[in-house]
Amino acid sequence: MLRARSYGEAAQLYEDSRPTYPEELIDRIARSVPDGRVVEIGAGTGKATRLLAARGLRITCVEPDPGMAEVLVRLCSQHPNIDVTVRSFEDWSPQRRMDGLVCAQAWHWLDPVRRWDKAAEVIAPGGLLALFWNVEQWDRVPGRESLEEVFSAYGQEAQDDGGLDLADWPGDAIERHPAFHGLEVLTYDWEQKWTAADFAAYRSTTSQVRILPADVREALTADVESTIERCFDGELTVPWRTYLFLARRAGR
Repeated sequence: MLRARSYGEAAQLYEDSRPTYPEELIDRIARSVPDGRVVEIGAGTGKATRLLAARGLRITCVEPDPGMAEVLVRLCSQHPNIDVTVRSFEDWSPQRRMDGLVCAQAWHWLDPVRRWDKAAEVIAPGGLLALFWNVEQWDRVPGRESLEEVFSAYGQEAQDDGGLDLADWPGDAIERHPAFHGLEVLTYDWEQKWTAADFAAYRSTTSQVRILPADVREALTADVESTIERCFDGELTVPWRTYLFLARRAGR
């Protein structure tokens, strides 16, 4: 829970530094719930929210962190089809069942005992479940060993997996739950080129770094930036794979 609630104090940095999501993925979700009312769980600062709203979806954002929600409200204030509720998903109840539930980069933070049953309660029969994560393809970064040494010196892993356990979750959990059917797993490959300062700032927004003491976090961030300047000529290209898990709520 400490890591899950570590983002709020750096909400604007999160907004400025975190990667976006592939347009094809957003289009795929929007086509699956045309003109629909969806709930977005753990909306953060609205990086996925604004993309979905631009395609006509009506979105109720449920964001538990007040710091993240403050940025979310400010950035989404011009979108009449976005509402924001500052509350945990487990404690939230909709006025009506939703046409879909989406969650970008946050489903792993929810209560593992309650999240699937709660999703089944919230989504109307035939509605969409859409969970997605950006995952670094760290083993495809040339010269990554120099950065791995830096992170290791601070007791950290160099790769950030985004919270997705590719061994078996969440696909197996969706397939096992009687309320969902028709699982699809789609992937989108892309690259992002970072300056040294931008990559260091992005990594300072990951939960394992956020919970470090401030002086340690600042030292790690500075060392990451200087290593990219020295070993990568100031620019680092990171390949990404974005995973999208889609399913439908059973029933009519």
